[in-house]
Amino acid sequence: MNRSSAALAVNFVGFQLLWVAAVYGAARGWPLAAWWVLVPTLALTWGFNHRWRGDLPLLLAGAVACVVFEPLWMAPGFIHYVQWHSTWLAPGWIWALWLGFAVSFNYCLGWLRDRLWLAAVFGGVGGVFSVTIGIRIGAATTPMGWWPLALAYGAGWALAVPGLAYLARRLIAERRRRLV
Repeated sequence: MNRSSAALAVNFVGFQLLWVAAVYGAARGWPLAAWWVLVPTLALTWGFNHRWRGDLPLLLAGAVACVVFEPLWMAPGFIHYVQWHSTWLAPGWIWALWLGFAVSFNYCLGWLRDRLWLAAVFGGVGGVFSVTIGIRIGAATTPMGWWPLALAYGAGWALAVPGLAYLARRLIAERRRRLV
C-alpha cells in the first residue's frame, strides 16, 4: 500500500469512527470523544500524506460552515444538542464533526469533487439520515419536531456538501497550476 492509499484508508476509517465517537460520546456525556478520534486521524493521515498544508483551507471552511449553519438550525429550535445551552455556538463535538467532514474532501470524499449534483443529493439525504440516527442515539432533540428539522437540515447539507466538494476541487486545481 502506498502512502497516498494509506492516508485515504486512515481518513476513511477515522471519518467513520469520528461520527460514532462524536454522537455516542455526546449522548453519553463524553463530548471530548470526538476530539480523541479527530486529532489522531488527522495526525496519521498527515503522517502518510505530507501535504497537510493543503488541508488547512478545508479545515477553515469546515469551521466557517459550522459558524454559519449550526446557528441556523439551533437558534430557531430545529435542533437542540444535549447538555448544551447555547443557541448560537455549536458544542465542541459538532465542531470536530464539521472539521473532520470538511478535510475528508481531500481523501475519502474526494470522489464527490467532480459530482456536485450528487454531492447535493448525498448531503441532503445523508445529512438528514445522520441527524436522525444521532437523535435516536440521544445526542440531540428536535424541539419543533422531526419534519421541520429534516427540511432545514436537508437544505443546509444540500448546500454545504457541494460547496465543500467544489472548494476542494478548486484548491487541488490551484496546487496543480502552481506545480506546472
